[in-house]
Amino acid sequence: MTAILRRTAATGGLLLSLLLPGVVAPPAAEAAPAALTWGACPAPTPNANGVPFPRDPRQQCATLRVPRDYHHPRSGTITLTVSRIRTADPAARRGDLVVVPGGPGGSGLDYPGEAAGFLPPDVLRSYDLIGFDERGVGNSTPVHCDLPAEDRAARLNYPFPAADGSITANLAHARRIADACAAASGPYLADITTANSARDLDRIRAALGLRRISYLGTSYATYLGQVYASLFPARADHVVLDSTVAPGGEQQAIGLFSEGAEDTSPALARYLADRDAALHLGATPEAVRAAYLRLAAELDRAPLVLSDGRTLDGAGLRAVTYSSLTKPDYYPLAAAALELAATRATPAPGGSTGGHLPSVIPDNFLAAQDAVVCDDSAWPRDPAVYAARTAADRRRHPLTDGMSGNVWPCAFWHYPPKEPQVRPNPTGPRDILLLQNRYDPSTPYSGARQALAAFGRRAAMVTVDAAGHGVDFTDPRIRDPFTAFLLTGRLPG
Repeated sequence: MTAILRRTAATGGLLLSLLLPGVVAPPAAEAAPAALTWGACPAPTPNANGVPFPRDPRQQCATLRVPRDYHHPRSGTITLTVSRIRTADPAARRGDLVVVPGGPGGSGLDYPGEAAGFLPPDVLRSYDLIGFDERGVGNSTPVHCDLPAEDRAARLNYPFPAADGSITANLAHARRIADACAAASGPYLADITTANSARDLDRIRAALGLRRISYLGTSYATYLGQVYASLFPARADHVVLDSTVAPGGEQQAIGLFSEGAEDTSPALARYLADRDAALHLGATPEAVRAAYLRLAAELDRAPLVLSDGRTLDGAGLRAVTYSSLTKPDYYPLAAAALELAATRATPAPGGSTGGHLPSVIPDNFLAAQDAVVCDDSAWPRDPAVYAARTAADRRRHPLTDGMSGNVWPCAFWHYPPKEPQVRPNPTGPRDILLLQNRYDPSTPYSGARQALAAFGRRAAMVTVDAAGHGVDFTDPRIRDPFTAFLLTGRLPG
């Protein structure tokens, strides 16, 4: 009888996947996990900039054992570390809100404290905030690649080609990363996927004793929210996606970086043009754009050696400028880099054009990031594909010089995806709210529109005429519909 029941469950999962194309049926349900035991939190994990989120003294933590491979639960377990900050007004509490920062690769354990600083007061009164380190990250059975600092340079995380457009060095770097990660973490890398993190999230929901759970994700975490809402539509209460990744996940998102830069660069160009008296980069956005392209080309031909021994070349200028597009507060960093390129006057030793941008990325962040990016999607294995894509992207989008089409470690990854990519499931409750800046370099408006269309009647989107990556929750155009949705379930439109 047991064998028959198991076969029936498996057949039913196959039937579901056939009836709902693009939806991967979750593995058969297991017994509910034990309730979480809350206590002190472990040491925080640095994010990409080497600094952890500040820890809120109210935060508590717990651990949860989950299957390493949900399709083969007897293959072993891993440990998730979960956090919470309880509402100060228990009488007003209506549920739990999982808050997840971007990435992939970033620690989310201390993100509830960060979120408590920007979420509307009515939301904070109504929800306990739940955070967690996703599998492979920080305090959740981490992966690692044991990479030397030179292979973790932040600028290399944006794979700009060489000055002549060749990708030979990019291919060598990508292969080194893939080989090092496989040697350091082995087959566990194959289990670091967004789909598995969504299943982990559902185990957290069950351990909290909840029938349904609400979710707020930013950047990459919007894709985790899409996958959770697709695999477990009946268990999602309110799903909020801030700066939404296209429905193809990180592979598609990376391919849209150049489009996002073109969308967002006019805002930076206006900022720089308004300061032409000091910067001398041009008095109009068009003149600034021409100056940027000229200076990057000059640095391609003759890199600038800084007084501390570092070198600023064309790829470095492009990397700083692209990174600066993510937040208007970073525009002065682009201004400093462009002024340096224009005057070729090196700063004093210890000076920086990086500001709050990372220079070297932590090993665990890179390992978890690349595992998710490479395991979620099937990537081309032929280097010639990336050479052609880079050349085409250079022609179409000179601002980013082919970066969006270039190679990632996924071309040489040792562990192919274990299951098809999860696609948005339009069948389910109307419970998804997308919040989007019109001009976003990392998750462009066009990708958010695709996600909205893919979810159909389940979703609505609020778009604001703003530039940068990540919406402003203090803006009434965002705050009011967001609060109304979380408190009443009412979607705009």
